[in-house]
Amino acid sequence: MQINRVLITGVAGFIGSNLLDYLLEKTTWQITGIDNLSTGSKNNISTHLNTTRFRFVKDNIRNLNSVKQYDCIFHLAALPRIQPSFEFVTEHITENLTSSMHIIELMIGENHFPKFVFSSSSAIYGTPTTIPTPETEAIECLSPYAFQKYEVEKYLELLSTRYPLDYICLRYFNPYGPRSFNPENKFNAYSSVVGIFLYRREKGQKLLVTGEGSQKRDFIHVSDLAKANYLAAINPNKLNTAFNIGNGSTLSVLELAQRISGKDYEFIPKREGESDITFADVKKAKDLLGWHPEQKMEDYLKSN
Repeated sequence: MQINRVLITGVAGFIGSNLLDYLLEKTTWQITGIDNLSTGSKNNISTHLNTTRFRFVKDNIRNLNSVKQYDCIFHLAALPRIQPSFEFVTEHITENLTSSMHIIELMIGENHFPKFVFSSSSAIYGTPTTIPTPETEAIECLSPYAFQKYEVEKYLELLSTRYPLDYICLRYFNPYGPRSFNPENKFNAYSSVVGIFLYRREKGQKLLVTGEGSQKRDFIHVSDLAKANYLAAINPNKLNTAFNIGNGSTLSVLELAQRISGKDYEFIPKREGESDITFADVKKAKDLLGWHPEQKMEDYLKSN
């Protein structure tokens, strides 16, 4: 299928807005973006609002009544925070599962199946036993958020046995990069730790390290995520599978704090429901999508 018209859900969020930047630069596609601005910001996409190739819709995904005009859907809209998903359970189910299923039901009802690129999460692995972690690792969801992401993956898998779905799930590890921290977002305390640390340093505040800071993270730059989405969309094969999208290396949260702010940090209690380590085996994405990470954390920190 040739791609001409695409939909990005959650376009005003951290990853969605960076994907928009990437697609406007790398393609000639006509892009519609939808976002209810509950956690995203219109400032993230302000430079593109008068672009003829981009149309912004401020609305809830569940108000979509057709997807027939699209050749590809990048589904990024979500409430992407582990800790709040324990407290606001129904809200997270609605935004992370019900909204996703609404899009899939529209495809089924219209008998129109655009390429569907779903933003999943490495959180579904919990604390894995295999390091680096391949896509075949056992699933161990430690939070409602992780479970909701995995539910969407399983629904896609099950429904594809009956309908001609054409989908790819991208299991993001720990994204960082421009716009990762929005001070106006009510969930900003659970944003990318890189963005939080840089923001606190900018404000002259101590960095807050949870637990002992020994938890290790595989940090992946958002531009590498955007490229993964693009390569998933243009892949000519119906893969119907999941891919790890990480940097393939780890850094402890304490080491990150020290790199950003020297010794200007303090420790706070550990958060439950978060894994001790994330470390992606990305061989599958390299082999089947032709994707590999290009950005380096040290370069990003130097530029900030």
